[in-house]
Amino acid sequence: MVNVLAAPYFQGRHKDSDAQFAGLVVLAAVLLLPALFPGKIGWLSSLVPLPVFYCLVNLGIQRGSIPVRNGIFIAAGAAVIFGSLPMLIFSLTLVPVGIAFSTCVFNKRSPVATGFIAFLVLAVSWLLYWSGLALLLQTNLYSTLLTEIDMGLHSGLMLYEDSAELAPETLEGVRVAVDLLRVYIPKILPAILISGLLITVWLNLVLGNLLLKKKDSKLTPWPEYQEWKLPDPFVWLVVLSGVMFLLLPAPLSTLGLNGLIVCSTVYFFQGLAIAASLLNRWSVPGLIRVPIYALIFIQTYGIIVLSFLGMIDVWADFRKLNQAGDKHNNSI
Repeated sequence: MVNVLAAPYFQGRHKDSDAQFAGLVVLAAVLLLPALFPGKIGWLSSLVPLPVFYCLVNLGIQRGSIPVRNGIFIAAGAAVIFGSLPMLIFSLTLVPVGIAFSTCVFNKRSPVATGFIAFLVLAVSWLLYWSGLALLLQTNLYSTLLTEIDMGLHSGLMLYEDSAELAPETLEGVRVAVDLLRVYIPKILPAILISGLLITVWLNLVLGNLLLKKKDSKLTPWPEYQEWKLPDPFVWLVVLSGVMFLLLPAPLSTLGLNGLIVCSTVYFFQGLAIAASLLNRWSVPGLIRVPIYALIFIQTYGIIVLSFLGMIDVWADFRKLNQAGDKHNNSI
């Protein structure tokens, strides 16, 4: 009789242990592998917040912190053995983002508020990391980055000029393009870096919500990604940036250009949500959605169109989120 009554308890503990072990393995792998092979899979470090977020929400703060802590210790020990600790330290700067996600979930904040808070957390974390590294190396890393980019563009142009296969007209077009890049990249590099932070936060937030809802729809208070919507007043930031870029002299016009790039990135996220909603409404099969999304990300025009679509959704309300409607079984 006692064994029968105790069975559900031990089954629950067994499942909990399995979840903790899986979280530990995934987090340790995501932390360690980019540190060991930075040239091949260094991009994997951008997904560090995902297992942290999933463990803390799925298991709760108290139990979820156990695999997070142990995964960090295991990855750190292995990195010390293999001499990859510097790269691991960079990966660890993304752990606070996963913690910020889970805290916002427990406080029932909206996806937009959560993304903004996580963006600030990541910005501060990376600012501290790169500032500390700059002090350690006694160099200005931002200036070094600009110099490396300029040298890379110059070297690329030299390769094209040495190529005998290019027609003179094509080569002249390449020269003009490279000259424009060398002029504008120093001006828009802040927006590029900020957009990189936003994309990192957005990717982990969307994937985390998707995985948690597949586990249990009640784990997050958020709707499906295709129902996420920016606050309507955000569009005034686009208007202000456009006015600054078009009407004001430098450096205010440069600030406006950077603002437009950052706003375009944010509205691309909303445009992608609209695209997901429309594909779901039209019942497009999953196998067809994959190449559609691939084309959107590969083609520059697709990104621009979705950014514009996300912005005019303020007035068009493509998804009818402000109206009562049927709920569909949504997937990205």
